[in-house]
Amino acid sequence: MTSHQRRNESGAHASSTGQALTGTGWLDAHFEACRPEYEAMLSLVGIEPGWHVLDAGCGGGSYLPLLAEIVGRSGRLAALDLAPDNVALTQKRVAGWDLPCPVEVRVGSLGSLPYPDDAFDAVWCANTTQHFDDEELPAVLAELCRVVRPGGLVAVKDVDMNLLRLFPADPFLVLHLCEASLRVDRVTAESRGSLRGRELRRWLERSGLTEVWQRTTLIERWAPLRPVERRFFGDWLAYLAGLAEERGVPEADLATWRALRDPTAPDHLLDHPEFYASEGQVVAVGRVPDAHKGRGRDGGT
Repeated sequence: MTSHQRRNESGAHASSTGQALTGTGWLDAHFEACRPEYEAMLSLVGIEPGWHVLDAGCGGGSYLPLLAEIVGRSGRLAALDLAPDNVALTQKRVAGWDLPCPVEVRVGSLGSLPYPDDAFDAVWCANTTQHFDDEELPAVLAELCRVVRPGGLVAVKDVDMNLLRLFPADPFLVLHLCEASLRVDRVTAESRGSLRGRELRRWLERSGLTEVWQRTTLIERWAPLRPVERRFFGDWLAYLAGLAEERGVPEADLATWRALRDPTAPDHLLDHPEFYASEGQVVAVGRVPDAHKGRGRDGGT
């Protein structure tokens, strides 16, 4: 077993919270590999100059420069993350960036946001709701709505693993892993959350938001990969290969997954001259109505 495999299995690209795929090294590679599509998705949300915007679940702060550009000198930003190490790095980065507006960064949970009602004009929450299960998500969305003023926007972006496709590989390889993940005795929040992307519009509607819309973006990459793309897909496939081993995918799939455990191995799929990968990301946006206000954290009047 290589040192890369040991890092992947023991840490799973985790932050100090222990949550898989929340460490800034992983998040930075993911953002850079998908930057054009991710920035386009944020630009579509409808955030306006002069607004006060919260980046909820900011990771290493990759979206803050674009958010600052959108809100401009008359705007303000706040950023929040559960992991103190992510927050410390984001604070350091903000101090070194020449952003046009002030940015306040702090530690906090999406389940209990440390802000008063109506504090923001909009909330941007990217690739964070996947860490909450179906029972937890309504309370998280209620908190996002609570801190946004009437008429303001709540925007949630997340992955839909059902849209991950690899070539040349069995077209059902990832689908079998998704199916196996939902069959295990104890389905983790990440397993369910990573398959929920295209349901986000309905979740936002049920949370009381109005004028809800949703757009799905298929992010496609072909060989030859840029170094950051190879790093991202290499780390991700190694992580998924570990899950495949744990969750009992069909025996016929195991040889393929085991060959993906080490991105440095000869003849790795990523180095195939016809390699192709797609990743599906969904953004759903809704507006906070006047009727949503006047309720505390417990939902009472």
